Amino acid sequence: MQDYTDLGYGRFDRGLASTTAQRGTLLGKVLGLLAFAFVFTCFGVAIGSRLGPGSYLIGVIGSLVLVFALMALREKSPINLILLYAFATFEGLLIGPLLDAFLAQGMGNIVLNAAAGTAGITAVAGMYGYTTKRDLSGIGGILFVGLIGIIITSLIGLFLHLPALYVIISMAVVAVFSGFIVYDMNRLARTKFATEGDAIMFAVGLYLDMVNIFVALLQLLSIFGGGGGGGRRSDW
Repeated sequence: MQDYTDLGYGRFDRGLASTTAQRGTLLGKVLGLLAFAFVFTCFGVAIGSRLGPGSYLIGVIGSLVLVFALMALREKSPINLILLYAFATFEGLLIGPLLDAFLAQGMGNIVLNAAAGTAGITAVAGMYGYTTKRDLSGIGGILFVGLIGIIITSLIGLFLHLPALYVIISMAVVAVFSGFIVYDMNRLARTKFATEGDAIMFAVGLYLDMVNIFVALLQLLSIFGGGGGGGRRSDW
């Protein structure tokens, strides 16, 4: 028979409360890091708009170097935060010329709709991943295979220049990276103990998920809106 003594029940209750508090604290840290990262991205977009198309190459190289440096120095404070926000700034340099191309063609509404769509997808996918009781760690391998397929198809698309193929790729990107948001948020919810470096890498993963969805939605909306995908940029 179960013995619900004060001592036994009290220990269980404190343990449950501690785990719940830990999850809530980690989620708060990750969301806070994401919010600040996007502020720096906006700063990078402003700089990229002034530099012109040349900022794209700077953004690509800078983002790659910084994300690898961040992986290596994730637990070194405060350099880890400096690297995170520098990475987000270089991502802004990368996105800046793309957004300028849309605005120059009078398609600012597409940019706003893509941003709203990204926010909606992130909220729904993130909420499901975080609140579900299921362990979704098994979908990680499936999503990775899907990502490899997208990369290969995108390389093929560089030579074929088929609008229909761009549509398929963009839809696949939205689907796969929405899946990654579910997967990342599920891992976050199931993490009992996390360091500052872990929180930063969670933020980086979710940041990249959102950026890729945003760019894919820009592509889709520009094609279906008659833009033909002229401002296309591949971030995958």
